[in-house]
Amino acid sequence: MTKPRVLAIGMPVEFRQQVARALDVDQDEVDWLPSVTAAEESVVVTHLAPHVLALSSDVKDADALGIGDFISTSSPTTAVILVRDTPSPGLMGAAMRAGIRDVIDARATEDDLGDALRRALAWSTGLEKVRPAQPASTDRARGRIISIFSSKGGVGKTFLASNLAAAVARRSEAQVALLDFDLKLGDVFSYWGREPVHPAADLVALASRDDRDGVMSVGTELMEGVVAFGATPDPATDPMPSDTAGKILRSLRGNFDFTIVDASNDYSDQTVAVFDLSDEIWLVTGLDVVGMRHLLIAMDTLNSLGIPRDRLRVVLNRADSRVGPSLEDVERVLKVNIDLTIPSSDVVPRSLNKGTPVYLSDPESDVALAIDRIANKFLGKVVGHHAPVAAGRKRLRLLLGLS
Repeated sequence: MTKPRVLAIGMPVEFRQQVARALDVDQDEVDWLPSVTAAEESVVVTHLAPHVLALSSDVKDADALGIGDFISTSSPTTAVILVRDTPSPGLMGAAMRAGIRDVIDARATEDDLGDALRRALAWSTGLEKVRPAQPASTDRARGRIISIFSSKGGVGKTFLASNLAAAVARRSEAQVALLDFDLKLGDVFSYWGREPVHPAADLVALASRDDRDGVMSVGTELMEGVVAFGATPDPATDPMPSDTAGKILRSLRGNFDFTIVDASNDYSDQTVAVFDLSDEIWLVTGLDVVGMRHLLIAMDTLNSLGIPRDRLRVVLNRADSRVGPSLEDVERVLKVNIDLTIPSSDVVPRSLNKGTPVYLSDPESDVALAIDRIANKFLGKVVGHHAPVAAGRKRLRLLLGLS
Protein backbone atom coordinates (compact mmCIF):
# COMPACT_ATOMS: atom_id res chain seq x y z
CA MET A 1 0.00 0.00 0.00
CA THR A 2 1.22 3.52 -0.80
CA LYS A 3 2.32 5.37 2.31
CA PRO A 4 -0.39 7.89 3.23
CA ARG A 5 0.55 11.45 2.28
CA VAL A 6 -0.83 14.20 4.51
CA LEU A 7 -0.21 17.87 3.76
CA ALA A 8 -0.94 20.56 6.36
CA ILE A 9 -1.55 24.04 4.96
CA GLY A 10 -1.40 27.42 6.65
CA MET A 11 0.05 29.23 9.61
CA PRO A 12 1.10 28.81 12.28
CA VAL A 13 3.83 26.29 11.59
CA GLU A 14 2.68 24.43 14.71
CA PHE A 15 -0.42 23.35 12.77
CA ARG A 16 1.75 20.62 11.29
CA GLN A 17 2.50 19.32 14.79
CA GLN A 18 -1.19 19.45 15.67
CA VAL A 19 -2.08 17.30 12.64
CA ALA A 20 0.74 14.85 13.41
CA ARG A 21 -0.37 14.47 17.04
CA ALA A 22 -3.98 13.96 15.98
CA LEU A 23 -2.86 11.12 13.69
CA ASP A 24 -0.43 9.79 16.31
CA VAL A 25 2.47 9.90 13.85
CA ASP A 26 5.87 11.57 13.81
CA GLN A 27 5.90 15.18 12.62
CA ASP A 28 8.14 14.23 9.70
CA GLU A 29 5.31 12.11 8.31
CA VAL A 30 3.22 15.25 7.76
CA ASP A 31 4.29 17.76 5.13
CA TRP A 32 3.63 21.48 5.55
CA LEU A 33 3.27 24.48 3.27
CA PRO A 34 2.43 28.06 4.33
CA SER A 35 -0.33 28.86 1.84
CA VAL A 36 -2.89 27.43 -0.55
CA THR A 37 -0.98 28.91 -3.49
CA ALA A 38 2.12 27.00 -2.48
CA ALA A 39 0.01 23.84 -2.15
CA GLU A 40 -1.48 24.24 -5.63
CA GLU A 41 1.96 24.84 -7.09
CA SER A 42 3.29 21.75 -5.33
CA VAL A 43 0.56 19.56 -6.81
CA VAL A 44 1.17 20.87 -10.33
CA VAL A 45 4.98 20.88 -10.27
CA THR A 46 5.68 17.66 -8.35
CA HIS A 47 2.79 15.68 -9.92
CA LEU A 48 2.32 14.23 -6.43
CA ALA A 49 -1.00 15.01 -4.79
CA PRO A 50 -1.55 14.23 -1.09
CA HIS A 51 -4.17 11.82 0.16
CA VAL A 52 -5.33 14.43 2.66
CA LEU A 53 -4.94 18.18 2.55
CA ALA A 54 -5.68 19.79 5.93
CA LEU A 55 -6.31 23.56 5.99
CA SER A 56 -5.61 25.49 9.19
CA SER A 57 -7.97 28.05 10.65
CA ASP A 58 -5.54 30.72 9.38
CA VAL A 59 -6.56 29.98 5.76
CA LYS A 60 -9.25 32.43 4.69
CA ASP A 61 -12.63 31.11 3.53
CA ALA A 62 -12.17 32.33 -0.06
CA ASP A 63 -8.77 30.64 -0.33
CA ALA A 64 -10.10 27.43 1.22
CA LEU A 65 -12.99 27.26 -1.23
CA GLY A 66 -10.61 28.06 -4.10
CA ILE A 67 -8.23 25.23 -3.36
CA GLY A 68 -11.18 22.93 -2.78
CA ASP A 69 -12.32 23.62 -6.35
CA PHE A 70 -8.76 23.24 -7.65
CA ILE A 71 -8.17 19.90 -5.91
CA SER A 72 -11.54 18.48 -6.92
CA THR A 73 -10.62 18.87 -10.61
CA SER A 74 -6.84 18.37 -10.55
CA SER A 75 -6.66 15.59 -7.94
CA PRO A 76 -10.12 14.12 -7.27
CA THR A 77 -8.72 11.37 -5.02
CA THR A 78 -7.43 13.95 -2.49
CA ALA A 79 -9.60 14.62 0.55
CA VAL A 80 -9.66 18.23 1.79
CA ILE A 81 -10.62 19.07 5.36
CA LEU A 82 -10.91 22.53 6.86
CA VAL A 83 -10.31 23.62 10.46
CA ARG A 84 -12.30 26.66 11.58
CA ASP A 85 -12.37 28.67 14.83
CA THR A 86 -15.89 29.90 14.16
CA PRO A 87 -17.42 28.71 10.87
CA SER A 88 -19.17 31.58 9.08
CA PRO A 89 -22.87 31.19 8.16
CA GLY A 90 -23.28 29.14 5.03
CA LEU A 91 -19.65 27.96 5.04
CA MET A 92 -20.53 24.28 5.37
CA GLY A 93 -22.70 24.29 2.26
CA ALA A 94 -20.17 26.29 0.25
CA ALA A 95 -17.39 23.97 1.43
CA MET A 96 -19.27 20.87 0.35
CA ARG A 97 -19.95 22.40 -3.08
CA ALA A 98 -16.23 23.15 -3.39
CA GLY A 99 -15.35 19.52 -2.71
CA ILE A 100 -14.20 19.96 0.91
CA ARG A 101 -15.12 16.79 2.79
CA ASP A 102 -15.25 18.07 6.35
CA VAL A 103 -15.18 21.28 8.42
CA ILE A 104 -13.72 20.75 11.90
CA ASP A 105 -14.23 23.03 14.89
CA ALA A 106 -10.80 24.25 16.04
CA ARG A 107 -12.01 23.84 19.63
CA ALA A 108 -12.53 20.12 19.09
CA THR A 109 -10.18 17.68 20.78
CA GLU A 110 -7.24 16.15 18.98
CA ASP A 111 -9.18 12.86 19.07
CA ASP A 112 -11.96 14.51 17.05
CA LEU A 113 -9.45 15.97 14.59
CA GLY A 114 -7.72 12.60 14.38
CA ASP A 115 -11.02 10.85 13.62
CA ALA A 116 -11.73 13.33 10.82
CA LEU A 117 -8.25 12.91 9.37
CA ARG A 118 -8.47 9.12 9.46
CA ARG A 119 -11.89 9.17 7.78
CA ALA A 120 -10.43 11.37 5.06
CA LEU A 121 -7.43 9.05 4.65
CA ALA A 122 -9.67 6.00 4.42
CA TRP A 123 -11.85 7.69 1.77
CA SER A 124 -8.86 8.81 -0.29
CA THR A 125 -6.90 5.55 -0.19
CA GLY A 126 -10.05 3.57 -0.87
CA LEU A 127 -10.91 5.70 -3.88
CA GLU A 128 -7.34 5.50 -5.14
CA LYS A 129 -7.61 1.70 -5.35
CA VAL A 130 -10.39 1.91 -7.88
CA ARG A 131 -9.44 5.24 -9.44
CA PRO A 132 -5.68 5.79 -9.53
CA ALA A 133 -4.62 9.37 -8.89
CA GLN A 134 -3.85 11.39 -11.99
CA PRO A 135 -1.33 14.24 -11.95
CA ALA A 136 -2.54 17.75 -12.61
CA SER A 137 -2.41 18.70 -16.26
CA THR A 138 0.82 20.48 -17.15
CA ASP A 139 0.72 20.21 -20.92
CA ARG A 140 0.75 23.98 -21.35
CA ALA A 141 4.03 25.79 -21.72
CA ARG A 142 5.35 27.17 -18.45
CA GLY A 143 7.08 30.53 -18.38
CA ARG A 144 9.12 31.91 -15.51
CA ILE A 145 8.17 34.48 -12.90
CA ILE A 146 10.56 36.98 -11.35
CA SER A 147 9.19 39.32 -8.67
CA ILE A 148 10.66 42.60 -7.47
CA PHE A 149 9.95 43.43 -3.82
CA SER A 150 10.70 45.87 -1.05
CA SER A 151 8.54 46.71 1.93
CA LYS A 152 10.10 50.19 1.95
CA GLY A 153 8.99 52.71 -0.63
CA GLY A 154 11.33 54.86 -2.67
CA VAL A 155 14.13 52.31 -3.12
CA GLY A 156 13.65 51.80 -6.88
CA LYS A 157 11.44 48.72 -6.99
CA THR A 158 9.23 49.92 -9.84
CA PHE A 159 12.22 51.43 -11.64
CA LEU A 160 13.95 48.02 -11.60
CA ALA A 161 10.84 46.09 -12.69
CA SER A 162 10.23 48.39 -15.67
CA ASN A 163 13.83 48.48 -16.85
CA LEU A 164 14.36 44.77 -16.30
CA ALA A 165 11.31 43.99 -18.46
CA ALA A 166 12.83 46.04 -21.29
CA ALA A 167 16.23 44.41 -20.87
CA VAL A 168 14.92 40.84 -20.76
CA ALA A 169 12.78 41.41 -23.87
CA ARG A 170 15.69 42.93 -25.80
CA ARG A 171 18.32 40.41 -24.74
CA SER A 172 16.25 37.24 -25.07
CA GLU A 173 13.81 38.22 -27.86
CA ALA A 174 11.20 36.63 -25.64
CA GLN A 175 7.74 37.88 -24.72
CA VAL A 176 7.55 39.51 -21.30
CA ALA A 177 4.53 40.31 -19.16
CA LEU A 178 5.08 43.23 -16.77
CA LEU A 179 2.53 43.04 -13.95
CA ASP A 180 1.88 46.04 -11.72
CA PHE A 181 0.45 44.34 -8.64
CA ASP A 182 0.13 47.46 -6.51
CA LEU A 183 -3.60 48.01 -6.92
CA LYS A 184 -3.66 51.05 -4.63
CA LEU A 185 -0.92 53.31 -6.01
CA GLY A 186 0.92 51.37 -8.71
CA ASP A 187 2.95 53.49 -11.11
CA VAL A 188 4.62 51.06 -13.51
CA PHE A 189 2.88 52.69 -16.45
CA SER A 190 4.33 56.09 -15.51
CA TYR A 191 7.84 54.83 -16.26
CA TRP A 192 6.65 54.29 -19.84
CA GLY A 193 4.76 57.57 -20.19
CA ARG A 194 1.43 55.76 -20.10
CA GLU A 195 -1.61 55.40 -17.86
CA PRO A 196 -3.45 52.17 -17.02
CA VAL A 197 -6.90 52.04 -18.54
CA HIS A 198 -8.36 48.84 -17.12
CA PRO A 199 -10.26 48.70 -13.81
CA ALA A 200 -9.21 46.21 -11.16
CA ALA A 201 -12.15 43.99 -12.15
CA ASP A 202 -10.53 43.37 -15.56
CA LEU A 203 -7.30 42.28 -13.87
CA VAL A 204 -9.23 40.00 -11.52
CA ALA A 205 -10.98 38.50 -14.56
CA LEU A 206 -7.63 37.11 -15.70
CA ALA A 207 -7.98 34.57 -12.89
CA SER A 208 -10.66 32.81 -14.94
CA ARG A 209 -9.07 33.35 -18.37
CA ASP A 210 -6.25 31.29 -19.76
CA ASP A 211 -7.07 31.65 -23.46
CA ARG A 212 -4.53 33.84 -25.18
CA ASP A 213 -7.02 36.26 -26.75
CA GLY A 214 -8.71 36.87 -23.40
CA VAL A 215 -5.40 37.45 -21.60
CA MET A 216 -4.10 39.84 -24.26
CA SER A 217 -7.30 41.89 -24.22
CA VAL A 218 -6.33 43.14 -20.75
CA GLY A 219 -2.73 43.95 -21.70
CA THR A 220 -1.08 47.11 -23.00
CA GLU A 221 1.93 46.81 -25.30
CA LEU A 222 4.72 49.07 -24.04
CA MET A 223 7.40 48.06 -26.54
CA GLU A 224 7.99 45.14 -28.84
CA GLY A 225 7.99 42.09 -26.62
CA VAL A 226 6.71 43.77 -23.41
CA VAL A 227 3.03 43.80 -22.44
CA ALA A 228 1.92 45.50 -19.23
CA PHE A 229 -0.93 44.43 -16.98
CA GLY A 230 -2.30 46.66 -14.25
CA ALA A 231 -5.33 48.55 -13.02
CA THR A 232 -6.23 52.18 -12.57
CA PRO A 233 -4.98 53.04 -9.05
CA ASP A 234 -7.56 53.05 -6.29
CA PRO A 235 -6.36 53.64 -2.69
CA ALA A 236 -9.54 51.98 -1.39
CA THR A 237 -8.88 48.69 -3.20
CA ASP A 238 -8.26 45.69 -0.97
CA PRO A 239 -5.57 43.12 -1.81
CA MET A 240 -6.77 40.07 -3.73
CA PRO A 241 -7.22 36.67 -2.08
CA SER A 242 -4.16 34.51 -2.65
CA ASP A 243 -6.19 32.08 -4.76
CA THR A 244 -7.18 34.83 -7.21
CA ALA A 245 -3.66 36.26 -7.34
CA GLY A 246 -2.22 32.81 -7.98
CA LYS A 247 -4.58 32.17 -10.87
CA ILE A 248 -3.69 35.51 -12.47
CA LEU A 249 0.01 34.69 -12.25
CA ARG A 250 -0.51 31.21 -13.70
CA SER A 251 -2.52 32.69 -16.54
CA LEU A 252 0.32 35.07 -17.43
CA ARG A 253 2.95 32.38 -16.93
CA GLY A 254 1.11 30.17 -19.39
CA ASN A 255 1.09 32.86 -22.08
CA PHE A 256 4.46 34.57 -21.69
CA ASP A 257 8.08 33.44 -21.60
CA PHE A 258 8.73 35.67 -18.58
CA THR A 259 6.47 37.47 -16.13
CA ILE A 260 8.05 40.29 -14.12
CA VAL A 261 5.98 41.36 -11.12
CA ASP A 262 6.24 44.72 -9.40
CA ALA A 263 4.87 43.41 -6.10
CA SER A 264 3.07 45.61 -3.60
CA ASN A 265 5.16 46.59 -0.58
CA ASP A 266 3.25 44.59 2.01
CA TYR A 267 2.87 41.02 3.17
CA SER A 268 -0.76 40.55 2.19
CA ASP A 269 -2.13 37.24 0.93
CA GLN A 270 -1.82 38.63 -2.58
CA THR A 271 1.90 39.32 -2.15
CA VAL A 272 2.55 35.98 -0.47
CA ALA A 273 0.97 34.31 -3.52
CA VAL A 274 3.52 36.16 -5.68
CA PHE A 275 6.34 34.84 -3.49
CA ASP A 276 5.02 31.28 -3.68
CA LEU A 277 4.95 31.28 -7.49
CA SER A 278 8.14 33.23 -8.18
CA ASP A 279 11.15 31.43 -9.61
CA GLU A 280 13.26 34.29 -8.27
CA ILE A 281 12.54 37.12 -5.82
CA TRP A 282 14.70 40.23 -6.18
CA LEU A 283 14.82 42.26 -2.96
CA VAL A 284 15.70 45.92 -3.55
CA THR A 285 17.31 48.13 -0.92
CA GLY A 286 19.47 51.21 -0.56
CA LEU A 287 22.49 52.16 1.55
CA ASP A 288 20.55 53.51 4.51
CA VAL A 289 19.70 52.14 7.94
CA VAL A 290 15.93 52.00 7.34
CA GLY A 291 16.38 50.22 4.01
CA MET A 292 18.72 47.68 5.58
CA ARG A 293 16.23 47.03 8.38
CA HIS A 294 13.45 46.42 5.86
CA LEU A 295 15.74 44.04 3.94
CA LEU A 296 16.46 41.94 7.03
CA ILE A 297 12.77 41.84 7.96
CA ALA A 298 11.92 40.76 4.41
CA MET A 299 14.46 37.94 4.44
CA ASP A 300 13.29 36.73 7.87
CA THR A 301 9.65 36.90 6.77
CA LEU A 302 10.28 35.00 3.54
CA ASN A 303 12.19 32.37 5.50
CA SER A 304 9.26 31.97 7.91
CA LEU A 305 6.95 31.55 4.89
CA GLY A 306 9.05 28.63 3.70
CA ILE A 307 10.56 30.43 0.67
CA PRO A 308 13.90 28.75 -0.18
CA ARG A 309 16.90 31.02 0.27
CA ASP A 310 18.22 30.11 -3.17
CA ARG A 311 15.26 31.91 -4.74
CA LEU A 312 16.27 35.25 -3.20
CA ARG A 313 18.52 37.86 -4.78
CA VAL A 314 19.54 41.21 -3.28
CA VAL A 315 19.91 44.33 -5.43
CA LEU A 316 21.54 47.40 -3.92
CA ASN A 317 20.26 50.55 -5.59
CA ARG A 318 22.24 53.81 -5.55
CA ALA A 319 25.18 51.69 -4.47
CA ASP A 320 27.74 54.45 -4.89
CA SER A 321 25.98 56.79 -2.50
CA ARG A 322 28.38 58.58 -0.18
CA VAL A 323 25.79 58.61 2.57
CA GLY A 324 25.73 55.47 4.67
CA PRO A 325 27.90 52.39 5.11
CA SER A 326 30.02 50.80 2.41
CA LEU A 327 28.96 47.75 0.45
CA GLU A 328 31.54 45.64 2.30
CA ASP A 329 30.24 46.86 5.66
CA VAL A 330 26.67 45.94 4.70
CA GLU A 331 27.62 42.39 3.70
CA ARG A 332 29.79 41.86 6.78
CA VAL A 333 27.44 43.29 9.39
CA LEU A 334 24.16 41.98 7.97
CA LYS A 335 25.62 38.70 6.72
CA VAL A 336 23.83 39.25 3.40
CA ASN A 337 25.39 38.77 0.00
CA ILE A 338 24.63 41.63 -2.39
CA ASP A 339 24.09 39.98 -5.75
CA LEU A 340 24.11 43.08 -7.93
CA THR A 341 24.34 46.85 -7.63
CA ILE A 342 22.89 49.85 -9.48
CA PRO A 343 24.76 53.19 -9.29
CA SER A 344 23.24 56.59 -8.61
CA SER A 345 22.62 58.75 -11.67
CA ASP A 346 20.56 61.74 -12.73
CA VAL A 347 19.50 59.79 -15.84
CA VAL A 348 16.92 58.01 -13.65
CA PRO A 349 14.68 61.01 -12.82
CA ARG A 350 15.20 62.34 -16.36
CA SER A 351 13.98 59.07 -17.85
CA LEU A 352 10.90 59.10 -15.61
CA ASN A 353 10.07 62.61 -16.78
CA LYS A 354 10.51 61.47 -20.38
CA GLY A 355 8.31 58.43 -19.81
CA THR A 356 10.99 56.09 -21.18
CA PRO A 357 12.96 53.53 -19.12
CA VAL A 358 16.68 54.33 -18.73
CA TYR A 359 17.53 51.07 -20.48
CA LEU A 360 15.95 52.47 -23.64
CA SER A 361 16.62 56.21 -23.29
CA ASP A 362 20.28 56.01 -22.15
CA PRO A 363 21.49 52.53 -23.14
CA GLU A 364 25.18 53.40 -22.64
CA SER A 365 24.73 54.82 -19.14
CA ASP A 366 26.15 53.07 -16.08
CA VAL A 367 22.59 52.47 -14.87
CA ALA A 368 21.55 50.75 -18.12
CA LEU A 369 24.71 48.61 -18.04
CA ALA A 370 23.86 47.57 -14.47
CA ILE A 371 20.35 46.57 -15.60
CA ASP A 372 22.01 44.55 -18.37
CA ARG A 373 24.03 42.64 -15.78
CA ILE A 374 20.89 41.88 -13.78
CA ALA A 375 19.09 40.65 -16.91
CA ASN A 376 22.09 38.52 -17.86
CA LYS A 377 22.18 36.97 -14.38
CA PHE A 378 18.54 35.99 -14.71
CA LEU A 379 18.67 34.89 -18.34
CA GLY A 380 21.90 32.97 -17.88
CA LYS A 381 19.94 30.33 -15.98
CA VAL A 382 17.33 29.76 -18.64
CA VAL A 383 18.78 30.56 -22.06
CA GLY A 384 18.99 27.35 -24.06
CA HIS A 385 16.52 25.55 -21.81
CA HIS A 386 13.35 27.59 -22.24
CA ALA A 387 10.83 26.79 -24.94
CA PRO A 388 9.19 30.05 -26.09
CA VAL A 389 5.54 30.23 -25.16
CA ALA A 390 4.49 32.69 -27.84
CA ALA A 391 3.90 32.04 -31.50
CA GLY A 392 5.78 35.19 -32.47
CA ARG A 393 5.83 38.95 -32.15
CA LYS A 394 3.58 39.42 -35.18
CA ARG A 395 0.92 37.24 -33.58
CA LEU A 396 1.19 39.25 -30.34
CA ARG A 397 0.63 42.56 -32.13
CA LEU A 398 -2.39 41.17 -33.98
CA LEU A 399 -3.92 39.96 -30.73
CA LEU A 400 -3.48 43.39 -29.24
CA GLY A 401 -5.10 45.00 -32.25
CA LEU A 402 -1.89 46.73 -33.26
CA SER A 403 -0.64 47.12 -36.81
